[in-house]
Amino acid sequence: MRKNIIYAMFLWVLLALVISPALPAATAQELSLAEALALGLEANYGVKKAQLTWENARLSYERNKAPSTLAGSRHTQLQQELTLMQAEENYQRTKDQAMLLIARKYLEVLQTEQEREWRRKRLEWEALTLNLMEQQVAQGYETRLALMKQENEYYQARLELKKLEDSSDQLRRELAKEIGWRLDGAALSLKPVEMTLRWEVSESECQNRARANNLALRALKLEVEMAQIALERARLGPVLPVEIQELKNNLQLTLLRQKEAEWELESSVRQQYAALKQLEENLALNQVHLAAVRANFEKVQKQYEVGLLKEVDRLAAEAELLQAEYQMFNAITNYQLKKWEFQQLLGMDLEV
Repeated sequence: MRKNIIYAMFLWVLLALVISPALPAATAQELSLAEALALGLEANYGVKKAQLTWENARLSYERNKAPSTLAGSRHTQLQQELTLMQAEENYQRTKDQAMLLIARKYLEVLQTEQEREWRRKRLEWEALTLNLMEQQVAQGYETRLALMKQENEYYQARLELKKLEDSSDQLRRELAKEIGWRLDGAALSLKPVEMTLRWEVSESECQNRARANNLALRALKLEVEMAQIALERARLGPVLPVEIQELKNNLQLTLLRQKEAEWELESSVRQQYAALKQLEENLALNQVHLAAVRANFEKVQKQYEVGLLKEVDRLAAEAELLQAEYQMFNAITNYQLKKWEFQQLLGMDLEV
């Protein structure tokens, strides 16, 4: 009687898991990461506001950049350039943050789909193991304590799968929100992301790119020049020595901020470059592990086909393979996210 109840519960769970995700598939719309990013930038109010602010700064700069021979013209021009550059830097930073968030959500959804496969297979294996354990207890080959332990394993696997399903739904809602997708419309079906799992650029070249493309450093360079002009202008006029000293201090403060920003950028590039290389090594280790698990599954499958192993043994090996594939996908995702983050630090566009 108890065995029939367990089987009925297991079949009901599997039926719900297999059928329910398939229901919206007929109305699902496929979406690539590039399409999701484009939709997200169009839907993001912060990006839109930053872009309009940058556009206004550019229009103001174009309107006021007429050449002038007045003493204060160079300082005024630098101030306008600084305002324009700060607006551009704010837009680029806002855009980068929005794109990275969307890309992360997109990959997290794909991760949960990958994880769901092996958790379903694990639940199937736990259910079959529980059924066999009940038979062994009934025949006196196993204890009630062992049966209770296996029941806990089964219900724990069910609970973990349910939590994953809920988490997957939540991640999809968060992604839909970020890209402005109507939740009452067609369901989202995400396309796989093509990933290049190598970084061929040297650390030295990365440092050069980061310095050349960093708008914050360029803005600080303008601030240094403005502070120098203010000091030179003060020395030519009737200015008190205390005011001269204050302007000297302002110049030194700006130079210190510039050096500090350069050092922080260099340090960030060095750290992220090292982190990327470590993730490459982690990928290699996961590839070795996955190859070993796949070879073991193929061996188990052949033994099962000729009757040397039971279905429960084959299910265990298949669940282990799916878990190894999920761990490999996890390693790939972590690498790709770090790579995108690094590309943004270097002032590069995301490769999608």
